[in-house]
Amino acid sequence: MVAKVLTSQLYKVVFAVFVLTAPWLFSQSKKDTVKEKSILPVTIYKKNFKEILPAQTLSGEQLERLNSQSVADALRYFSGVQIKDYGGIGGLKTINVRSLGSQHVGVFYDGIQLGNAQNGLVDLGRYSLDDLEEISLYNGQKSEIFQSAKDFGSSGSIYLQPKTPSFKGNKKTNFVIRLKNASIDLFNPSFRLEQKLSQKISASFSSEFLQSDGVYRYRYAKKFPDGEQAYDTIAKRQDSDLRAKRFETSINGNLNNGNWNVRGYGYISNRGLPGSIVNGRFDARGSRMVDENYFVQAHLRKKLFPKLETQLKAKFAYDYTRFLDTVQSQLIKYSDNT
Repeated sequence: MVAKVLTSQLYKVVFAVFVLTAPWLFSQSKKDTVKEKSILPVTIYKKNFKEILPAQTLSGEQLERLNSQSVADALRYFSGVQIKDYGGIGGLKTINVRSLGSQHVGVFYDGIQLGNAQNGLVDLGRYSLDDLEEISLYNGQKSEIFQSAKDFGSSGSIYLQPKTPSFKGNKKTNFVIRLKNASIDLFNPSFRLEQKLSQKISASFSSEFLQSDGVYRYRYAKKFPDGEQAYDTIAKRQDSDLRAKRFETSINGNLNNGNWNVRGYGYISNRGLPGSIVNGRFDARGSRMVDENYFVQAHLRKKLFPKLETQLKAKFAYDYTRFLDTVQSQLIKYSDNT
């Protein structure tokens, strides 16, 4: 009995000794050998601007891979649009969005709306893809500040952004020349020259010539009311020729907390619109249309204070259209619009 009591007392003494010496034993352990490393700071920038309505966009290499001739050809790749083509290769090309009509679609070139004093429609076939950096289509308008009343007055908007000169390394000159040739006697040379004038100012000049006779073969067949074949022939489309010249120049500059540019544009064309085939007559003369379109526009945007920014835009445009319609009775109708 006495032995059991002594054993129990011994266990308690041993347990107390371990409890009291445990912190001392832990403090005698070796230090951690892992080296400390400092993590570099990471700065996160929050983008406050966000589009309310998503836009369909074609830019950069996407436009080059399309191998399209004009803006109207490129817009065919957007969803929810309908391209209207009046009168063959030289005819008017317009677009409507969500079937609201072409007159409700605003077309903006470098942020300033394009217009037409004659009918309010913009011929998208006049604008080449060679000088465009981006094409954007909005079901509405851009979700950004500095929107004009014309932006908000359009049910749909197309924004054409021309190329801004950029130079790599110590380069001061960029020069590109192109030549396109195809059937129907298509001949289309063009070039673009970009020059760095100073550290903050650059200039560009581009020009294009387009010519085509528009003559192509097509099949024309007619049947009698009883279903019997009247005739079946291969004819050639006439009076669908096109001859157009386009040139554009711009001067771009950078300011402290801002930028500016001045742009000039010219388009001269002489186009044929084929006549209709009535009662098997293929010799109906078509119509002709002569266009001269020029505009000069300027843009200035500068941040004056941390929370104050201003923008100024100005434009002068001159449009001339001469339409000649020759009917079967040899009566000639002229229509001049300036």
